[in-house]
Amino acid sequence: MSKQAQIVAQSTQYLTPSYPRLPLAMERGAGARIWDADGKEYIDFFAGFGGAGIAGHAHPKIAKALCDQAGKLTAHGNLFTNAPQVELARRITQRGFGGKVFFCHSGAEANEAAIKLVRLAAGRGRYKIVSFDNCFHGRTMGALSLTPAKFHKGFEPMLEGNIALPWGDLDLLERSIDERTAGVFIEPIQSEGGVHIPSRQFMQGLRRLCDQHQLLLVCDEVWTAPARTGRWFAYQHFDITPDVMTLAKALGGGAPLGAMVAGPKWQDILQPGMHGCTMGGNPLCAAAGVATMKLIEEQDLVTRAAAKGQWVIDTIRSAKLPCVREVRGAGFLVGLELDQPGMPVLKSCLEKGLLINCVQERILRLAPPLIIEDALLAKGLDILLGAIKAL
Repeated sequence: MSKQAQIVAQSTQYLTPSYPRLPLAMERGAGARIWDADGKEYIDFFAGFGGAGIAGHAHPKIAKALCDQAGKLTAHGNLFTNAPQVELARRITQRGFGGKVFFCHSGAEANEAAIKLVRLAAGRGRYKIVSFDNCFHGRTMGALSLTPAKFHKGFEPMLEGNIALPWGDLDLLERSIDERTAGVFIEPIQSEGGVHIPSRQFMQGLRRLCDQHQLLLVCDEVWTAPARTGRWFAYQHFDITPDVMTLAKALGGGAPLGAMVAGPKWQDILQPGMHGCTMGGNPLCAAAGVATMKLIEEQDLVTRAAAKGQWVIDTIRSAKLPCVREVRGAGFLVGLELDQPGMPVLKSCLEKGLLINCVQERILRLAPPLIIEDALLAKGLDILLGAIKAL
């Protein structure tokens, strides 16, 4: 039995089967390449569900930041602060809309914090929150309540007050608002739902409705920021400013790091004792986050994501593959909707050394690390197009 087969076999014995894993055990990575335990090399067009989405795997600057910090201090609890935590919060708020930052470990936790902030800010018995079809906000109970019903089975009842609506219908949204509605959660670009991009008109109308009815607008940017879509934050594509923003995945450069950013009007709603996270903003993960933000600036990865992502989209469209119904995306977040199930393409790519993802059964999702070299990007795209043509 190979080394990889042994690890996979043992995983079924010791790990909770919460994810439908592929029969691979990964051992090391470098940039946009990753190797399994048997030594096979893959081009990574998915960056660990976005967790390595900026710098890829084992980037020397992020590795150095982690090692340097690990040699000084890794954790101290949340009765204290630390310099990397403050520096990362400063960089996030200066690139965004000001305010203050609450640090945690994941996107679901960031959304839980946002739910609590929305309810507190709305006050007066207002607790209902609007979310949208095909969204994904997390698997913890509060975030799960905002996520489609297919994820709820066995965990009911959900948090009371969630209202799930289709995208784009501002009239229906306004009719759904009542005296108990507190806020709206939206992904500026849906990722798990299939890389769907709302119209500028809808997003600006959503902002107006929230202002008119005194609702908080929360942008879930767990997948889309920082830099992935060709802007620091995806809400910037629509010329709006949310009241609250949630971040995770790529923010820590591979380290587990989440954040909730509350705008200036709402930055002091959560007072001491109302919410917490023991290891949130620990110096180790915060140092990795600072290194990630610096890397984006030093290599102008926002511009690169916009330009190279558009090249990927244009290249796929120009191939005019008959089974590709639509190609959509922004920056390095791209979805290819097929007219048939996408798993055969995923498996073919895997055999040829390319990692991609399939969501909603027929949508191939691409999210390479932003630092991927042009030659490697082109090679991976050739593999993908060849696998689709083979259909």
